[in-house]
Amino acid sequence: MVIMLVVLMTGCGNTTVPLAEVFQQEELETRTIQIVDWLNAGEYEAVYETFREDLQQVLPVEEIESACAETYGNGGAFVQYGNTVVNGQKIEEEDYAVVMVKAQYEKQNVTFQVGYDAEMKVVGLYMK
Repeated sequence: MVIMLVVLMTGCGNTTVPLAEVFQQEELETRTIQIVDWLNAGEYEAVYETFREDLQQVLPVEEIESACAETYGNGGAFVQYGNTVVNGQKIEEEDYAVVMVKAQYEKQNVTFQVGYDAEMKVVGLYMK
């Protein structure tokens, strides 16, 4: 199991709350699936460009590629998407959204979790 740096999902004082009005569930799901599609295609630079600046500083493109290889590099070809779950979070009075999407590969399943700030920048990425 490989954990990519998670800025949002591991902080103290995180509270799961209803999704803030600034977010649209369908847009969050679509963006998250696009990120996973890019990861599957090896387009790590495109994923990196979705990151908020602070995440870009701590999670370079090379680490994204390495984490993907370690997590599901031997999982075979992508088959299909499964369930998607969208939750809100509030950290220090800031609104965030967390999207979990399950992906099925030939030999394994992977859960991708992506956190977004109110400006739809990625603030956390986790896969297991």
